[in-house]
Amino acid sequence: MNHLSSLIRAKRAAPVWVPEYERAARVEWRGTRVTVRDVRDFAYRTRDDCTPGYYDATYALAEVNSVDLVVSRWTAEAIAHAFVSFGFDDGRHLAISIETRRRRGQRYSPYAGFLPLYDLAYVVADERDLIGVRTDVRRERVYLFRAAVERATVRALFVDYLRRIHVLERDPEFYNTLFNNCTTNILRHIHAITPDVRYSWKVLLSGYADRYGHELGLLDNSMPFDVLKARSLIQRASDATIDRDYSAAIRASLPFAQLHDTSRTSCTSHA
Repeated sequence: MNHLSSLIRAKRAAPVWVPEYERAARVEWRGTRVTVRDVRDFAYRTRDDCTPGYYDATYALAEVNSVDLVVSRWTAEAIAHAFVSFGFDDGRHLAISIETRRRRGQRYSPYAGFLPLYDLAYVVADERDLIGVRTDVRRERVYLFRAAVERATVRALFVDYLRRIHVLERDPEFYNTLFNNCTTNILRHIHAITPDVRYSWKVLLSGYADRYGHELGLLDNSMPFDVLKARSLIQRASDATIDRDYSAAIRASLPFAQLHDTSRTSCTSHA
């Protein structure tokens, strides 16, 4: 498959990406610390009007303390986009969304996604970009679920994501609607560190990603899924702004907020 992809790429003109995908994140390892170059931080005013921005960020692997599943819906419940966001002891968050890296003139179509037309992109971005555009600009229904996993598991998942990003720097892949999409890749990362987790038809429809995570016990199972889902919807006032406190603001009323504050008091860690 990689050989076929290489042949297809060799016959294509040099890519001219749409602005959101012009720069791909790069990963540099320094022992137990990692620097991510070109973390995307676009400021959106409307769907089509934004100010591009990027920054570099360095993280200590020992300080990654949480991972959240973000599910954004804009139409039927079964149709959604799912991605993850990692939290750190110093309050920072790093969101990673698996998408199609489209060229200028390309529009996304799930049917076209069956063909080798779109590059696979791991968009590494500030939450104000990846989540903010969905909550405050597109006004999608965005749900944020804290994964109920140990800190060591969170760290292993973060490392697995970073390794994949590093591999894609030199060996790009094509997106595929069925086999290489946002949810199938999330499941692959989870399976890499938790082999008991198996593939399910639910990952074919991203809108079931949160329900499947709940069934697997990866999300808070102290309440029925429908209750958890209703309480995990990010609430944003119509006049809210995407500022430096955005990550804390969107989590303030979510189910894990009180539990997280308690653990911070005793463990001196926070998100």
